[in-house]
This record gives sequence, structure tokens and C-alpha cells, in this order.
Amino acid sequence: MVAAKFLKVETLFEAFAGGGARTLLYAKHLSLKLHRINEGNRVFVCELLYEYLNANLPDDRLKITVEDFLRCWKREVCTGRTYDWVDLDPFGSPSPFLIGAISIAKPGGHLYITSTDTATLSGRRRGDDIRLYGVFLRPWETYGELGARALIYSVWNAANHLNRHIAPVFVFYEGYAYRLLVRVEEKRNTNGIGYINRCKTCGTYSVSQRNPAKCGVCGGETEGVGPIWVGRLYERETLQGFKEVALKMGWKDVAKVLTKMLTEPDTPMYYPLSGFRLHRTPSLKVVIKKLEEMGYSAGKTQFSPQGVKTDAPVPVLKEVLHSLTSHP
Repeated sequence: MVAAKFLKVETLFEAFAGGGARTLLYAKHLSLKLHRINEGNRVFVCELLYEYLNANLPDDRLKITVEDFLRCWKREVCTGRTYDWVDLDPFGSPSPFLIGAISIAKPGGHLYITSTDTATLSGRRRGDDIRLYGVFLRPWETYGELGARALIYSVWNAANHLNRHIAPVFVFYEGYAYRLLVRVEEKRNTNGIGYINRCKTCGTYSVSQRNPAKCGVCGGETEGVGPIWVGRLYERETLQGFKEVALKMGWKDVAKVLTKMLTEPDTPMYYPLSGFRLHRTPSLKVVIKKLEEMGYSAGKTQFSPQGVKTDAPVPVLKEVLHSLTSHP
């Protein structure tokens, strides 16, 4: 909601309105010229929601339909109508609906996606990862960020089929769901696509255009996932604008989440301190400060309360942890 308000959204399409909680927030906080609402399940579209919207939006600015989104988006495409903001919040995976959602988004407009298919995105459903997202995943302990990058790749891939490109503005991981906001652009490109590899010997993560057989740190064999999004997750200048709006609205919890995103390094993947089996876990702030003093990029991540995101190789990180835990 904060993002849509900052971006001054005027035309909005909700593909799956559900019970209408988010619909009511859109209607309350945005100055919409056109609010297009769809829900495939007639039971969800309650009379109270319909009456509220009719009372707050003129007929020429409000349109409500109850039909399968796989049908209604084609009708929108035939009319040539596009939207500043397309809200895609199906139950489970958004993959079957991405082509339709991207098709009705304006160039320069935004697509807001929710995915509750965290089991597949965590690499625990072999076969579904490739079928739904086009990515070969592994059930690594860093599944939170891995799933976010797989989701972004699937949106990028769908846009690519339409000769378009997407740029992530932010992705938020809630444990049971992902919230992803992307900007839809006209010219396609392959920037941000690659493979993420993890060394079987030292555990260091690396990024490559292909899946290498050897680790660049210790020479050990690696295992990889991909193709996947390896570019940045956050558009920081835009997020700063979101934060200012959130503070003006009094939404301190939202501003706190945005602060985490703003301070998170762009380096792909992170290292949970719990994975090092320490007899005493040092303060995350102290670990980050030590790595920065050594010239490495380091910071916290939204994907794990005890995860450190850094470009330092694992042997260096182990040395730092050992120095911090070797004395009482």
C-alpha cells in the first residue's frame, strides 16, 4: 500500500481480490481513476465489500467481475487497456498467471506478486521447482533468499517471452509467503541471470554465468542452482521514498522492514551463524563490524535473524568467528 501511494498509482487491476481486505485499503488510501477488481470465487466477493466500493468510487471508476483470471486478462488485452499497478495474489504459485498479469501492465508500471508456494521455492518439491519456476533448486539452509531469487527469475522469464523485462523493486519474505514488487519495462535483457554455487568443501557461495566444477576459494567441487536471478533485490532510492511515506502514515512496522532492506548488502546469499556449530554465538553486529574492518562488505539480512550477508569467503568468516569465540 505504501509503495502504491508513493508511486501515485491511478489505474489498478486486482486479479484475485479474495475477501477484499487489500481492496479496501487501495480504495481508502489511493486516488484511483480506475479500480478493476476480479475474483474467481463468487463466495469471496461479499455484499459488504461491493456496497462499500460503490459508495466510495463512482461507477465510471469501478469495475467488479467474478470470473477466472485466465479468461478476463485476455479480454483486457483485446481492449488494449493497461494498468499502472497489477496485483497478483493467487492461492499458491503465481506462475500460471504471470503472462496475463504482465500483459496488462503498462510499460513503466508495476506488478505486485504474492506467492505462498514456499514448499516448492524452498527446494523441497523436486520437479515442481522446474515445472513452475524454471529453476533447479536445492534444499539449502538459505532457502529464504534462494526462493526469492527463483520467484524473480520466473517473473523475468515470463516477461522475456513477451519481449519485456522486469526490474525488482523489493522482495519481502514473511516465512509463509513472498511479496514481490517489480517494474515492467519494454526492452528485454539478460542482466541479472546466472547460477548460484556452493562449495561442498568450504561452503563458500559464488555466482557464475555457468555452473563451475571447482570452487574459486579452495578448489573443491561445487553444487549449483539455476538459472536464477543473481542481480540486486532492492531499488534503494525508491525504497527510501516508500519509507518516508510509511512514516508519514504512522506505519512504523512497515518503515522498520524497509530499513532492513535499505541496509542489506547486494551480495547474493548469506551465512547463518547457526550453521557453524559454535559453542557460543557472537553478536551479529560484532561479526559484521569485524568483516568491514577487514575490507569486506557485510550486513544483516531479512531472510534470517542470525544470518550475515558478506562477500568474504567462508574460511575468512570462520577465522573471524573463531577469534570472537576463542576467549571467554
